Amino acid sequence: MLEQQAVSEAATPGAAPLFLCLHGHFYQPPREDPFTGAIPAEAEAAPFANFNEKITAECYRPNAEAGNFELISYDMGPTLASWLADHHPGVHQTIIEADRQHRLRYGSGNALAHPYHHVILPLANSRDKYTQIIWGLQDFRQRYGREAVGMWLPETAVDMETLDLLARCGVTFTVLAPWQAATPVDVTEPYLVRLPANRSMTVFFYHAPLSGAVSFDGNVTVNADHFASTILPAHLVPEKLERGEPQLIVIATDGELYGHHWIWRDKFLTRLVRYSAEAAGFQLCTLEHYLRLHPPRREVTLRTPTSWSCFHGVDRWARGCSCTEGRSDWKGALRQALNRLATRGDQLFERFAAEVLRDPWAARNGYLALRNSWRSPESFWEEFARPVGSTAKAALAEKRRRALLLLEAEYYLLCSFTSCAFFFEDLDRIEPRNALAFARRAISLFWQALGVDLQRDFLQDLRAARSWRRPLSGVDLYLHLPRVPADLLPPLSTPQELVPNGEGEDVA
Repeated sequence: MLEQQAVSEAATPGAAPLFLCLHGHFYQPPREDPFTGAIPAEAEAAPFANFNEKITAECYRPNAEAGNFELISYDMGPTLASWLADHHPGVHQTIIEADRQHRLRYGSGNALAHPYHHVILPLANSRDKYTQIIWGLQDFRQRYGREAVGMWLPETAVDMETLDLLARCGVTFTVLAPWQAATPVDVTEPYLVRLPANRSMTVFFYHAPLSGAVSFDGNVTVNADHFASTILPAHLVPEKLERGEPQLIVIATDGELYGHHWIWRDKFLTRLVRYSAEAAGFQLCTLEHYLRLHPPRREVTLRTPTSWSCFHGVDRWARGCSCTEGRSDWKGALRQALNRLATRGDQLFERFAAEVLRDPWAARNGYLALRNSWRSPESFWEEFARPVGSTAKAALAEKRRRALLLLEAEYYLLCSFTSCAFFFEDLDRIEPRNALAFARRAISLFWQALGVDLQRDFLQDLRAARSWRRPLSGVDLYLHLPRVPADLLPPLSTPQELVPNGEGEDVA
């Protein structure tokens, strides 16, 4: 009934229907020690134990309690959602409930899915892209109790294969930056991207000047009434106003902006979505709802691979570029080391997991549900295991135990490519260290499962990754990770063999 009313209002003769969509991308990189599951103390987050706790207090909780999630479009990274569910279940449930309330009111949800790990999908191989998308959709289904219609892409990084995989998985729309289009676009309406086999994807382009101003200019978000009545109207298309055509302004930002990056901006958001926008003549509208009211009328061709936070395609995460200060060649070296580790690990996984799994890669796609206890071990093995035949129970149990270790190793290989490891300016930061910690966990699991040493070659590859601010290499960072029991990792080579060119800190 309410949706029919909205359609009627949008179609009022002589009126120019104006819509506003605030999209929040809520995400924090995984901070847990992969051996203990605990987040180490982060002194910079004081008086909180870590940044997850700090950001929850400053952003997630106040926005949830204010009801802001019910009136905006949002995505919540699965690894962040998992942490919230474990440590602040009330906040997590309020955010999930917001989508249900939106569905009850409008007949469509306002939450978007997200690939499971925050990886740059155009830099992943086809198999890993598919797993990340499938896992993200499985997580969404489990949390929200419905199928996802839209999916937010990490850093809005896209290539055509990624879009086609989304479409094949049932996703119908995503959000991109306007410069990701090959030709100029009118950002006040969605576009259709044609894909193989008569598939297609709807793309919303966010309003770049407004999104940038909201994100980085604190003066813009001081007064919600002024923002809605003065700043928003200045960005409408006059010709569309004259013709009475609908216009949608999409403002897309990191969700942590509202209260964490900018203090009190959760209250700005509350005022904007509760009063100011509608008082200024804008109907609040989420993306899935708008798509029902106004399907795309035009098609667009995209520039690929591209992203929203790098004007050099995806070089920021591949080999480095001028988007960050200093020398950035460490990024290419780190990625090459991780890629070579993943290649070696994938070969071992495919070879040895096939002893008990009919299709190891299909089993990997199904592993998240087992890992998160969404399905029983019995149902997992029933779907993916090879016929048992006359195999002795003890031998079968050992092979299955080994296969589970290999599946867990694959989980951490995927996790090691989390985009924040490559986003910032130098190797000597917590984000690359975390990526190395996830890689080390994968190395440990392969060692426990097969007795194969992947560590030695990985450390040799890490020699090329060098900090430009300090005399440190990737080897130094790896060897200074928290200690674990000696039997969980292959024995180390001598320190002299690991120091690049005889330089760097003492790693003994």
